[in-house]
Amino acid sequence: MNRLAKALALFVVVFHMLAFVIEAFLWMRPAIYEFSLSRFQTVVPLGLHDQALLLKPHFINQVFYNLFLAIAGVAGLILVTKGKKEAGHALVGYMCASAVGAGVVLAFTSIAYIGALLQALPAAIALAAMLRASPSPALANAGA
Repeated sequence: MNRLAKALALFVVVFHMLAFVIEAFLWMRPAIYEFSLSRFQTVVPLGLHDQALLLKPHFINQVFYNLFLAIAGVAGLILVTKGKKEAGHALVGYMCASAVGAGVVLAFTSIAYIGALLQALPAAIALAAMLRASPSPALANAGA
């Protein structure tokens, strides 16, 4: 895995860890939920605080998705560093592919285009760099 792929994979890890912290621990702060909820095009007869309360259980589920993706990325980067490249590439590739998919869904379901771009683009570039430079036959064949 080249430096570009590692750096962008690390960015994806940090992005998902920040999402975890914000959504798990800071969600009910008005500045957080007002900013987040204003990015979704919802028409409901509730104020933002009430929407945040209703969505809190959903965000608890989502934050663990973010945490587990970040853990997969960290484990993958550690494995690559320790010479277990195939397993490391698989975990980092999974994290990046998931982030790309989630970013695409976010772009099509909200007006949070910058968030979608920050989620998907670094992960897509990292994934492309991994596929291009991978010595792993399994990963190299996946890009063919």
